Amino acid sequence: MNDKLPKLPSPFLALILILILVILLFFTITLFGSSALSGGSQVVLLTATAICSVLAMTCCGISWQRIEESISNNIKGVAPALIILLLIGALSGSWMVSGVVPTLIYYGMQILHPNFFLVFCCVICSIISVMTGSSWTTIATIGVAMIGIGEA
Repeated sequence: MNDKLPKLPSPFLALILILILVILLFFTITLFGSSALSGGSQVVLLTATAICSVLAMTCCGISWQRIEESISNNIKGVAPALIILLLIGALSGSWMVSGVVPTLIYYGMQILHPNFFLVFCCVICSIISVMTGSSWTTIATIGVAMIGIGEA
């Protein structure tokens, strides 16, 4: 890898790339509607990434190896958060299947008075977040039960 810094893209080139992404996403959402999240938008994001990579190599002189290194470094940086999200998803799914969340909803409706519901939500979620050390866990577990109680 050379130690020479690559040429930075011009603001105009960066704006063009952002506009390409916005236009592609607009047409995908217009064409597929709410089902764009089933794969259409991911294809657009990958296409925009490919366009950006090609332009970075041609216009700015960045090597493909450097782009690969940046991609792998970014993935390494978010890997712990992704693992936490996967574990939280498994936890909340198992709580739903085993009946923990419906039980929380049932007893929450019996115990929590409607006039103080929001205060209780704030206090309970704060306590759970401090105890577990994760706001994501609180949202995926107690938060789901609180939404169910609030809707009821």
